[in-house]
Amino acid sequence: MSVTNPLSPNKASRLKWKRLTPQKTGLVVKDVVCLPRGPFLAQLERHIVPRGKELAALTAMGMTARITIDCGWSANQMHSRLAMLFRGLFVERKGQRFSFTYIQSVQGSKVLFVPETPAEGWTGEQVLSISGHGALYILSHQDYPQAEPERSASETPVLNRKEFCPEASTERRPDEDHQLERPTQPHAGSTTEESTLDLDAILRLFRQENINGDVETDIHVRRRDVLHSALKAVRRPDFCFRTTPIVTFSGEETDGHEGPLREFFRLTLLELQESSVFEGLPGRLFLTYDLTALEARKYYEAGVLIGWSLAHGGPGPRCLHPALYQLMCGQNPSLDDFSWSDIADAEVQIRLQQLHSCTEVQLLPPSLCDWVSSCGIPGIYSAHSDEIPAIYKRLVKHYIYHRVANMISQFTEGLKSCGGLWDTVLTHWEVFLPVMTSTQQQPLSPEEFKMLFTACYSCPDSQLRAAEEATAGHWETVLTAISDGQADFSFENLLAFITGADHLPPLGFPRLISLRFYSQDASMSGVRLPYVSTCALELFLPRGAAAAADLLMLLSRAMREALGFTRFQTERDGEDGSVAVITSL
Repeated sequence: MSVTNPLSPNKASRLKWKRLTPQKTGLVVKDVVCLPRGPFLAQLERHIVPRGKELAALTAMGMTARITIDCGWSANQMHSRLAMLFRGLFVERKGQRFSFTYIQSVQGSKVLFVPETPAEGWTGEQVLSISGHGALYILSHQDYPQAEPERSASETPVLNRKEFCPEASTERRPDEDHQLERPTQPHAGSTTEESTLDLDAILRLFRQENINGDVETDIHVRRRDVLHSALKAVRRPDFCFRTTPIVTFSGEETDGHEGPLREFFRLTLLELQESSVFEGLPGRLFLTYDLTALEARKYYEAGVLIGWSLAHGGPGPRCLHPALYQLMCGQNPSLDDFSWSDIADAEVQIRLQQLHSCTEVQLLPPSLCDWVSSCGIPGIYSAHSDEIPAIYKRLVKHYIYHRVANMISQFTEGLKSCGGLWDTVLTHWEVFLPVMTSTQQQPLSPEEFKMLFTACYSCPDSQLRAAEEATAGHWETVLTAISDGQADFSFENLLAFITGADHLPPLGFPRLISLRFYSQDASMSGVRLPYVSTCALELFLPRGAAAAADLLMLLSRAMREALGFTRFQTERDGEDGSVAVITSL
């Protein structure tokens, strides 16, 4: 089996075949077969598609995979996503990239050939065209595959934040609906080209296959006990994660459901982290060993809540310890640098610290050896000193993973009950790192935060325009002050105030946040504070703010005094005679 002249077009282009018209919108799932170069090409003397034993051999080597392709992907996006599938299988020196050539299967035959490259490159649409209804074939430029090396969490690809922050003009019509449907395309040769992950595509396809937007479920929530309200909903006999939750906070009214839904899932998962199913340091949590919670299926319910949130565009937990998450996904993380201080149990901390700092087995206290033996390592009594690091790693793995195997099983069972979401996570475990753990989570920069907004100005010839532009200028200075730590709140606090979500959701926001303006009412005795509409994604700032420091102070007060959702802009007098708008529509 062979591919004719694999690095350049050939006479096969004269073959007649029927061109297929791919679907113009939506996502398409494709099987991908990577044909390795070198010793494999030497055996390929026929121009046919690999089948039978040949295909089985490629599959066993990890040379086959599955990808979700968006017809609208650019050539760079298409190439980077395919490279992500196979580059770990090949020898890679520092700075070296995985490269390949697209191969086409002639419609109605088993012939493979190299097609001519389109002028715009192999975009998602072009790739779907050459693959037709079958698999997509590519030819690796590397010599031969190697066993995939173990990678630590620090070596995993970083999530390109541009997935959530598309380029946008700073001036739009007030009534324009800005849909954030596609990520910004990285420039050719960009260092982020191969690290851009398609988490957005994975979750959108999951929603497309599982969520029924035509069926709604009313969820009544008590703000002081959001987790209890969420658990009450999932314990209903008729609960179905596929229906659209319509969330109502007790005593509060809204003109929409997007804002309350985001706030509901955010607060639910925050309270879940403080519940009996998790323990440890913030952002580095483990599952507890609680038989009572296990019998009550609380770990299962925790998995359901997380799956429910992700299915409806809400946040993931972003709290699992990276080592635990990788073990749950069947990976083998390096535990050499595992910090014993991450463990919640003080007694276990002391024992792990003793073992970690010990250089001679003879110096280990008998009580510590007995404890190590009770954890399933009886060989501690006859171990050599050079075995201590390996024993330490086995102890850590036992304590955070094997000891709570039943809890983990119940937790993942809950995730799997939501349309098999855990199976999706296992398939794309690296992609879900920033969703399930705090890995790769970086504070928003002023530039990234600013990209979430579009300013809605009055007409250029309006007398209000100059005052609005002055406020917008102060707004940019305020963002810099927040980044420099000169404010008593963070970007995450401000984002939660405006949208109900304290981080960028995995699927992004449905539109850009509108930066709007209002005029102070001279008849009022005080100052009207900034206010928001979480459903419409709008932030209202006062026109003609005197200075950035004044605007910062007003935003700080508005955030402190916002009490929740209500339909009308209810006002109350502040202690200094000012008027605080405390609504969040």
